[in-house]
Amino acid sequence: MVDGDVAPIRPALRPYWDGLSEETRRAALDKLEIVHEILTGYRDGHAELARDGEPRPPFGEGFGVSEAARCRAMAVALQQEAVGDRALQRRIANGEIKRSAPVDSTIRNWVRAWKRDGLLGLLDARSLRREQTWERIDERYRTVAELVFATLDGDRADANISELDRRIKVELKRAGHVDVSTPQRLTAEYLAHLKRGAGATTRTQRSRSLQRVSGKEHFPAIRPGQIVAIDATRADNLVYDPLLGRPFSVEILTAIDVATRVILALRVVPKSADGIDAGLLLYDICRPFSMMVEGTTISHWRWAGLPQVVDASDVAVKVGRRSVAPDFTTLQGEHHIPGVMPDAIRADHGSIFVSDHFRAILRDFGIDLLLSRGKKPTDNPHVERWHETLQRAVQQLPGYKGRNTSERGRLVAEEALVTAAELEEHLRRFVALDYHRSWHTGLVIGGEPTARTSPLELWDIMLDVTGRIDVPQRADMIYQMLPVKWGTVGVAGVEFAEMVYDGKLLDDFRNVARGQFRDDDNKVPFLVDPHDLSSIWFPHPETGRVRPVAWRGSFFTDAPMTDTIVQAVRRRVRERGGNHILSRGSAQRQILDELTELTSGPVPTDWTAKLSAAHRRVEQSRKDHEEAQAAQGATRDEATQSGGNEARTKTPHTDSPQDDVPLDILDVPWPTMRADS
Repeated sequence: MVDGDVAPIRPALRPYWDGLSEETRRAALDKLEIVHEILTGYRDGHAELARDGEPRPPFGEGFGVSEAARCRAMAVALQQEAVGDRALQRRIANGEIKRSAPVDSTIRNWVRAWKRDGLLGLLDARSLRREQTWERIDERYRTVAELVFATLDGDRADANISELDRRIKVELKRAGHVDVSTPQRLTAEYLAHLKRGAGATTRTQRSRSLQRVSGKEHFPAIRPGQIVAIDATRADNLVYDPLLGRPFSVEILTAIDVATRVILALRVVPKSADGIDAGLLLYDICRPFSMMVEGTTISHWRWAGLPQVVDASDVAVKVGRRSVAPDFTTLQGEHHIPGVMPDAIRADHGSIFVSDHFRAILRDFGIDLLLSRGKKPTDNPHVERWHETLQRAVQQLPGYKGRNTSERGRLVAEEALVTAAELEEHLRRFVALDYHRSWHTGLVIGGEPTARTSPLELWDIMLDVTGRIDVPQRADMIYQMLPVKWGTVGVAGVEFAEMVYDGKLLDDFRNVARGQFRDDDNKVPFLVDPHDLSSIWFPHPETGRVRPVAWRGSFFTDAPMTDTIVQAVRRRVRERGGNHILSRGSAQRQILDELTELTSGPVPTDWTAKLSAAHRRVEQSRKDHEEAQAAQGATRDEATQSGGNEARTKTPHTDSPQDDVPLDILDVPWPTMRADS
């Protein structure tokens, strides 16, 4: 009583009590019974509500026992009751809870809380930290907060709680909600709760955002070649450039069969791969390879060559070649890398995969392009997981620089590095001798979930079920991956980008009639490899063979003649005065002077990366063309023309004769060419 009026000594129990869950209220009432019995001797708190056997010693004030002693006695009694509660003991055995009954100190705290706050003091605070707590924050604030935290997807730098709170208030003000007020401490807890859900770091935030849009099921690829996933990744190794004598970075292009996880093709290319690189990767996908291990000698990953039977109808060539189940008792013998013509290619929106050149190649071969959603690498998970497996291979070599600067060693650039070609050879050996022979935990067979299979084993299993795979295996298949340029052949040859190409091969085409190759003009089609401009390639209309036409100045320089370098040189020429003050002859000599200076003199720092990339592309292009020329039956001298240096030529392994291939097997209509000039 205060001043003659009734005054509350505790907060009102209702309606707050009614808003609690049944479980929370039941737990508080159980504690209340314990407190009542300790203080009064009666579980319901009054003698008139006594139950059978109450009061029992030592509970209540009538037995002359201290309150602390009563709490200890209650702890012992509760422990004995818990032993007989089988459901409670089962929860303890399952690890759901650690203790079966409260200790005496906990019971004493219950008594103190009841004396201070009544029944509300016996409520479990942990059960009150959920939604009812956030309800105290303005709903408008919570709505905007969820939108702001949804932007934390790892693309932008992380922000602290106070900055996120500022962004929320800015959005509220822009929306006209200037009267929003929130409790400071509770709001900070709420924002911390949202931050934990979004991720503490940008990498975690990116993973969480991808999980929200990732697929919930695997793609149902049921046979080899149905879906082939391709992607490019930066190699976590530095390689050595023998041209400039310096380390540089490269990228790894990989093609993986989704159904079997077999690596069908792998190429090491310079940074910023282009559409030509992507087209040549498809070229490798279609070619079967093999690798021989004899003792401690490991051969190169070799093109198995042309099949024994060639279908001259230009419909398909029946390869009839398939991998042989590996012998896991030894590495000795031949290791096969199968070839396949994919039904569809899965790739991201990288510029090389959406380029006009790559799309045109896919249209020519009737291959569908399945593009992932933007910034969703989880749409192409198989090749992304392969990039993790690559770590096991690249860490075996010197020059490993880690995935970021925190993993990089101090002497990484001072080690004896391998070249890009040696890195590619090492990765191909890893594929054939390690990855293809290892148990792949992602390959689970329905009906036999415990069966362990390797990628190459599953390829053979599926091939037995689906039957033989037909691949259009042609010796000149690589040239269908190159862009076509049209030029007029004159007395001095044909000119592209101020570079003149000529040879005896063009003698019969120096005065062609209008409409012979293309309507309305007398131009002739040539295939141009932008990675190596020392030669262009001419498909002879009578023999069907593709032969090189060398650049007139190819023997005067050893510098790599890629389109990038040529354009850079021409840009320098223009900057020095423009083409209007230079004659055609002087421009040609100046290109030669520029390239010679690049090789023998000091190299401008902004060109070193382009030169390293050019050297790698030329090296790979010459190898590809030499293989194709040898498969067509070109003589060694003819194949050497494309390289400009006979010492560079290496005759590849092939199942077909090198110099005695019948002309009629390739005497088929040339496919429709794409005109880009």
